[in-house]
Amino acid sequence: MVEQGKFGNKEAIAVLVIACMAKEFFTDPNIIVRKVGTAGWYMVLISAAVAAGGFTVVYFLLKRFPGKNIMEIYDAVFGRYIGFVFSFLLAVVLLFSAAMNLREYVEIIKIYVFLKTPPVYLIGSLIVTAVILSFIGLENIARYSKLAGYVMLAGFIILLLLASSFFRFYRIYPLLGYGLKNTLVQGFLRSSIYGEITLVAIFAKSLHRIEDVRKVGYTSLIIAAALLFIMQLGLTLIFTYPFGKELTAPLYAVASLIHYGAFFQRVESLFLFIWNISTLIAIPLLFYMVLLIYSHLFKIDDLRPIIIPFPVILLTLSLIPSNIVELVQFYIRYLREFGWVVFYVLPAIALAMAALSKKKGA
Repeated sequence: MVEQGKFGNKEAIAVLVIACMAKEFFTDPNIIVRKVGTAGWYMVLISAAVAAGGFTVVYFLLKRFPGKNIMEIYDAVFGRYIGFVFSFLLAVVLLFSAAMNLREYVEIIKIYVFLKTPPVYLIGSLIVTAVILSFIGLENIARYSKLAGYVMLAGFIILLLLASSFFRFYRIYPLLGYGLKNTLVQGFLRSSIYGEITLVAIFAKSLHRIEDVRKVGYTSLIIAAALLFIMQLGLTLIFTYPFGKELTAPLYAVASLIHYGAFFQRVESLFLFIWNISTLIAIPLLFYMVLLIYSHLFKIDDLRPIIIPFPVILLTLSLIPSNIVELVQFYIRYLREFGWVVFYVLPAIALAMAALSKKKGA
């Protein structure tokens, strides 16, 4: 069995919140504005409510089988073969998410910072980081996330406070955006923006008690939803929605607007720090979760032999989209709109099947 190490609730909360927020620093605010207009700031709360329901199902499933992770539970409920399929689907979604998040980061940073740098070089540098952190282990990734989380939170708050002079509250209208029905539908579909919260089901054995899973999951979801709500509301107050939906990375654009006198400019460097650190935590975390699932599927007791081959797969997948338009409008769109099927529906099926067959752990 792979040793994942033990860490506390604060470390787990930090790593899950950063994993949720990392992708929101890129094109997601732009996509939300395109989908719901000025209603994006409360659409993310609707998504959080749906995600809370999905996580509740995951928690009850883990509580029914104490001491097991989600892969072992799938095997216990469905048997080896169907359980293999369920765990494999989860691994595929997480691997594609890591690859597409990686490519999204590279495409955005090329637009704003490294205009002439080849994408393979930028992708390779992040993959090397993921490999190194995988050798170090999940416990160290989580502890580093706790350390970086305080700094990132402070930087995020400072950035929004500095940008508050651009707030214009009339830009929040019309309150219903493109219609309440559309907002509710999009809020449901995009509930997978909080899907990383369910990663706690994969490393549940690293926590001390099953009650810690509940505390970590709900606390992470509340913090991520609050930060996302503040960010989306701030962007709505700064940019009119016809202009906001044309920005590739709205939060970076906000940072570039901040200008206080001749000696306080180029604050986007502060945002780049938040941007880079969050990505350097989120992608290795997803990568490591894939390794854990793969090691379970094929009964591998040591992760080190498979750490080197998997980056090749990650690199190959990240290079599949030919450009940023294809990346955002096809790959990222379907991952973010239908990822909830894997994150929430599969555990719900497992919980229902376990209840009907009266299966439970010791």
